Amino acid sequence: MGGEAMSGLPEMDVEQVMARIRERIRQRRSGAEAAPTSETPLRPLDGGAVGADLERLHSTADLRTVGFASHRPLFGRLVVSMKRAMRRLLTPILDAQTAYNTAGIRVITHLKGWIEGIDGRHTQALAMANQRIARLEGRFEERLEERLEERLEERLAAQATAARDELTRQLAAQSSALQSQWQALHAQAVEAARRSTADTALRLTGTERRLRRILHALQPDPPEPRRSETVTGIEKRAGPLADIDPPFDYAAFEDRFRGTEQDIKERQRIYVPYFESRENVLDIGCGRGEFLELLVERGIKARGVDLDLDMVLQCRDKELDVVQEDALTYLGTLADDSVGGIFAAQVIEHMEPRRIIELVATCYRKLAPGAMLILETPNPKCLMVFADSFYRDLSHILPIHPDTAKFLLEATGFQDVDVKFLAPVDASLRVPPLDVPGAAVEAFNQGIERLNSLLFGLQDYAVIGRKRWSSTHEDPIARGPDA
Repeated sequence: MGGEAMSGLPEMDVEQVMARIRERIRQRRSGAEAAPTSETPLRPLDGGAVGADLERLHSTADLRTVGFASHRPLFGRLVVSMKRAMRRLLTPILDAQTAYNTAGIRVITHLKGWIEGIDGRHTQALAMANQRIARLEGRFEERLEERLEERLEERLAAQATAARDELTRQLAAQSSALQSQWQALHAQAVEAARRSTADTALRLTGTERRLRRILHALQPDPPEPRRSETVTGIEKRAGPLADIDPPFDYAAFEDRFRGTEQDIKERQRIYVPYFESRENVLDIGCGRGEFLELLVERGIKARGVDLDLDMVLQCRDKELDVVQEDALTYLGTLADDSVGGIFAAQVIEHMEPRRIIELVATCYRKLAPGAMLILETPNPKCLMVFADSFYRDLSHILPIHPDTAKFLLEATGFQDVDVKFLAPVDASLRVPPLDVPGAAVEAFNQGIERLNSLLFGLQDYAVIGRKRWSSTHEDPIARGPDA
């Protein structure tokens, strides 16, 4: 890559530029040496017509020395005599003229000397000026060379800096592209590893479930299979090996789409305080036993009930107290006012409306006075629930509106009925508010917030109620904290 392409500056041959500068300085110096530099001052009054005239003035200044002669033979003597006579008559005038001529010549001679002195001083000053100019020219040329070298160095430094910056930019762009490619490849590798791990885990858990079912079927006296409606809404088959290969592996479905057991435990941890200091708590549709584990960790005695054999066997592997039974059937075997609390997460959406009503009424009869009922279910007020999770589960029958659930508990006799919403949708899916300086967008943003609440609100809710205290059981809440 050329310097001009990288830096935007034209390339410069430094040696050629310096050669041209040195040639110009050499020519200037040779021209100065060729100029006339004679130390002999020019004397303009010493020669030529001016010098001859000055000599003539000196020689003819005295008019009295003029001789008289005549070439006429007859009258020559007479003419000479007359001229001499006239000269004697004109002697005063000739003396005055001679004195004047002498004075003029002296003045002219003095002026000539004065002019020659001025000319000599001028010549000397001119020589000194030429020497000073020559020294200044030398210093100027040196400074010019230094300045040109500095400019050349600056230009070269600018070119080097621009080239370095351009190279740095290109390297940064290439590095960024490589980084992006690496991140993409890393993300793909991580995702592939995650999928592989998840697939492997699902296969392992599937193998574990099948092994549990085989061991359960091979027990010496396996319990008689029941023919009743399952949690999945699929009727169970009769026979000692009926549960080895179920028609629909609901446990595998839960493992893939419900979330990890640790995630579910963290979500359900908020319900534990409602059952503090209680015994004989029942978890309906206990599934993999996450909530039962939370209760056991807090020292709360609890039992689970579930129709899915895989879920039951998995809970028993964790040494949890779980029975395989239909919830209404199992509740019918319990004495009234004997259950210390009932919890059912993601259960009632699997039931027909009449069975939901029957379940709530039966729970009310079986609960001890003051005991809590908690029913958790998908929230139909969040439309994302229908797009993402509700219709994914084939066993879901219909959603229950939170107002309906609250009314059902209140109509059955539960007190202090409350609805808690939970499980928010990922905030990145929400529509951001509009921010336009100077524009009245408050009403628009309020509409956006309502739309976000409708589309991307809270995905689950729990309706919570407490059974009334009977006349034979005093309400400790009513007695106050000091009771």
